[in-house]
Amino acid sequence: MERGLFNITSATTTTIIDKGDNSGNINTISMTNCSSSNAVTVTLFLDDGTNQTSYIEGVVIPTNTTLLLNHNISFANSKLALKLTTAGTSPDVNVIIK
Repeated sequence: MERGLFNITSATTTTIIDKGDNSGNINTISMTNCSSSNAVTVTLFLDDGTNQTSYIEGVVIPTNTTLLLNHNISFANSKLALKLTTAGTSPDVNVIIK
């Protein structure tokens, strides 16, 4: 899948930007719950391999709804990875990073 586009269809933790990826600043992150029957819970966090710090924690996205984080996100990508955890029954989440 093209960088910056993700389709997550299970309860899992997905590395959105890997450590050392030289990703630059992120302007927006869009997370769409494509399920028409199940809400999804998301946690977006930075991970250095030992510690985690959340941008958002345990946010429930209702069915057919988009959560838009539209503030600039920058972090020391040489030391930190950006990860997304999805939880719930049969998650179906599209993620777009710009």
